[in-house]
Amino acid sequence: MASHCAADTCGAVALVAPTILRPILFVAAMAMALSACVRRARHAGLQPWLGAFPPLMLVGDQALLQYAGAGWAYPFSAGVLSINPPVYALFGTALIGLLGVPSRDALRGHGSSLLDRALLALAALLSIAAVVRAGGLPLFVFTALPLVALAVVMFESYATYAMPLFLALAAYRLWRTDRGALATPSPSPVVVSETPNLWRPGRAALVGPIVAFAVLLWTLLSTSLMPVPMVLMALAANLLPFYVPTFVIYTALVAAVLRLMARRDAIAATALFVALIPFGFWATSLSSVLMAKAHEREAIAAIPKVALPAKIDIVVIEGEEGSLINCARKSILSADYGVGDVLTHGRRRQSWGPYLRFTRATANSPVNKGVVADGAPAEYVLVRFPDRPPIFLDRVSVDISSPPVEIYAVGSAGTQLVAASYTALNQPPTFPPMLTTYGWYRGENSTTSEKSCKSVANFLQRELHDKPPPGRT
Repeated sequence: MASHCAADTCGAVALVAPTILRPILFVAAMAMALSACVRRARHAGLQPWLGAFPPLMLVGDQALLQYAGAGWAYPFSAGVLSINPPVYALFGTALIGLLGVPSRDALRGHGSSLLDRALLALAALLSIAAVVRAGGLPLFVFTALPLVALAVVMFESYATYAMPLFLALAAYRLWRTDRGALATPSPSPVVVSETPNLWRPGRAALVGPIVAFAVLLWTLLSTSLMPVPMVLMALAANLLPFYVPTFVIYTALVAAVLRLMARRDAIAATALFVALIPFGFWATSLSSVLMAKAHEREAIAAIPKVALPAKIDIVVIEGEEGSLINCARKSILSADYGVGDVLTHGRRRQSWGPYLRFTRATANSPVNKGVVADGAPAEYVLVRFPDRPPIFLDRVSVDISSPPVEIYAVGSAGTQLVAASYTALNQPPTFPPMLTTYGWYRGENSTTSEKSCKSVANFLQRELHDKPPPGRT
């Protein structure tokens, strides 16, 4: 038996390990390609940042490249076989080949400005198309800028037709450069004194990724319900959707701050203002959530309510979730509420089960080990867990970490609401801000039974014990 378990464990590790390592290997390969292309662009006389264009094209087919050479099992399970041909990867490979053609400083100060602008425009559009193809366009772009998002998506559909045009223009650019170099005698070298770069790109490229990784690691460790080893293993899968957008906004902020520290002028102030725009969107999102929470509390407070009766002999707990009923029962009987007994009434499949009586002596008994009771008395306090609060619309989801709870006073006057706890699923963005391809990160939409039970216990403590009505014993 132990050998079978060990074999199953080894098989599971062998199946999961390649899935975790492939994104890491892909990112490492992209980093090496990026470094080589940037050095080659600088060597040829281009701006170094232009060397990022060929590796970015490879990202457009990252889903296929990660599973290249893995046989048919991994691509089939990941749905890679249904992806279109790797035109972006082929285009990026052709660009890398073109980048290796010119000699040292051959492209420095040569060519037509109109042709260069056309190539830069096509490169920008193809870069956006590669990001969209890789699933890297944030969802809030579609909601905040629908016209821009529509134009980008439409261009991504026809981006493959722009690739041959770009290659033709780039080849013509190299041909004209070679002819100009042959016809023009080489000038005598002129010594030019280099001025310091106020933007400090090297330092920004070092500090920005470190800050972004620290934000990613801190946020996942503080919000995830998984153990720390599992969070560290999941970092590889979160590199593209979580780390890359966070890296962009924090690296831009670091570069702007370093520029402001080097020289306080209008350019530095403008750069800092532009770098802070994404964080302004984060503050707006946080403010809207806090305002929605305040309106939610006001709406719940406006619901007509009555006071608890002066004496509580019996508390009836009603609901469909056995864990919540058990949690409320233990909370009421374990605290000093002055309550006699607790009756639980749960739904079993399509019908309600019998009333079960619990006393303080049996407060910690299992949920189904109570004494069967004939029914509820004429007057009692009802704690109910509704399926869906009536205050919420159909499109509003309920926060499962704070389940809805209602307290009623049942007697000769009927069933009257005493207190209610309703929480809509509207999580604020986390701090420090972390941008993902889906928008601002708001934590996991999951919970544990302990967290839900703590929310119920706090509500009962606040409404049954901490605020007794006048005259209650």
